[in-house]
Formats: sequence, C-alpha cells, structure tokens
Amino acid sequence: MLIDHFDRRINYLRISVTNRCNLNCLYCRPLGTKQPSINDGLSRQEIVTVVHAATQLGISHIRLTGGEPLLRADLPELVGELSSIPDVTDLSLTTNGQLLSDIAEELAAAGLQRVNVSMDSLDSDRYQHLTGGGNLEQVWAGIRASQQAGLAPIKLNVVLIRGYNDTEVTDFAQLAREHGMNVRFIELMPMGAAASEAEALFYSADAARRQLAAELGRQTESGPGPATIWRLGRGTVGFIAAGSNPPCGTCNRLRLTTRGMLRPCLTSDIELDLTAALASPHPITATQQALREAVALKPRQGGHLTAEAPSTTEMSCVGG
Repeated sequence: MLIDHFDRRINYLRISVTNRCNLNCLYCRPLGTKQPSINDGLSRQEIVTVVHAATQLGISHIRLTGGEPLLRADLPELVGELSSIPDVTDLSLTTNGQLLSDIAEELAAAGLQRVNVSMDSLDSDRYQHLTGGGNLEQVWAGIRASQQAGLAPIKLNVVLIRGYNDTEVTDFAQLAREHGMNVRFIELMPMGAAASEAEALFYSADAARRQLAAELGRQTESGPGPATIWRLGRGTVGFIAAGSNPPCGTCNRLRLTTRGMLRPCLTSDIELDLTAALASPHPITATQQALREAVALKPRQGGHLTAEAPSTTEMSCVGG
C-alpha cells in the first residue's frame, strides 16, 4: 500500500500515453505557441510493467490521457493488456472525442470501462474557436458510439473559461438532467504556455455552482477523482475547484508523463525519472522502489498554491 507523509492513500495513476494532440485548445496549447517534440511516451511493454508494479502496491484506478490518447497507434493493444491485469479495477480514458466514433467499440471490446470527453462548449463556432479547429459534431458522434459500445455513463469535462463558456453552465446542466450525462466543471489551472492568461480567464467552480443552486439535488458520494458531485435529474454535475478550493488534502494520485517521469503533483515540477528502473534487470522491483520514492516526494499542496512559479510543463505532457 502507498501512503504518503500526509496519510493520503495513493491508489490512482494517470498515464500520458502521447503528447501529440489534434487540437490547439486556448488554455493548453494555443495556436502560435511553440509545440513540444512529438513523443508517444513509453513503450507498451514499459507501461504494462509500470502498472503491474503499481497494482502490487495498491494502485487500482488507471486513466490513460495525453495529449490525445487516440492518436497512439497501439492504444487498443495497450488497453487490452492493462485490462487483463487483475488488480486494475477501473480503467478509463480521457479524450477530446475527435476520433472516438471510429474506435469506441474496439476499445470497449479490449476492456476499457469508461471515457471522459472534453467538451468546453455546446456551440459549434465557440467550440471550434476554443479548440483551434475542433469539430463539435465529431465529438457527439464519438459520444453516441461510446454509449452504444457500453462505455457509459459518459463524463463530459468542461474547463470553465471566463468570457467564453461561463454562460453555458445551465446548458450543460440540462444535458445532465435530461440525458443522463455526468458533467464535470473544472477550474482552469495555471500551467504551460497559457499560464500567463490563467488569471484573466479564471471562472470559479463556486460561481458555476451558484448558477445551478436552485436545481441541484442531493450531494452524492465522490468517485476516485477530486470532484464534488450532485445529482441532477437523470445525471450528475460535479465541480473540481483545484484553484479556489483545492482538494489537495484527499489527493490520491500519481502521474506518469510521456517522458517516463513520475510526477507526484500536477502543478509542481517535482519529478522522478523511471527510465533507469524500467531498464534494470528487475524492472518490477525497481519501479516499485521508484513509486515509493515518488509518494515520499508528494507535497502537501500543489505548486500553484505555494511560492512556486507556475509549472512550465505542458498539460499534454503531464496528462491533466
């Protein structure tokens, strides 16, 4: 079992399987910024080795992220191998949905259980602007394909952006209420190329919650993630207040970056290189030691809440 110095049990590993992305979202990798070198991350066998090692120490929740994970050619094979590991009880993926309709059924057949779909606007033109060219109808096609494949309930990730989608909170709530969606409103994080704009674009989860105060039902039990969740009609709405009311006290996760670095905290640049462990004669044992060291380095609070400068690491390399 992995328990850090602040008595937090670590049971969740997010793995960025590529830093490539087919969108240029305003708050992540906006058009005109320097793009990182293309990196599909660790090999499939290396990722499987890390997960085998992690599950033996109590990690049970695995989320595949990016970049855009659907751009990784061997993703279905990776999902199949991870889903066969007995102690992986929750295997999920976060995607922008642009390619989801063509692969949802294959991923479900390989053992993927759930998908989170990033959708920051319900207006086609606004969505295209926010994402640097994304097609909203393709996202809806991916959601329909995922539902048909059994990758449900669908979660919609909505990064709150002042002046862009703060007027759409009630529209997203309607999706939850009437169509059984699980909507998650997420505060903007000051990271990467867009960190300098984060303060101007910030819209709080509490402000979004106040828009829905008259509609929210009972608060429900939270899942493995940091959201506080309310029942709303057939679905739910959740709020991730990582900036204004950070859930650091209950943080249960580590991240594995595309460069093979274990990252104990999203917004701190503390990292531990796994490449030597994976190349050792006994990679499981060496990786477990690295996991223990990463947990020991896990700070009480995120770097955005302390005197640290905003992380310069792109969100696409860390896995969000």
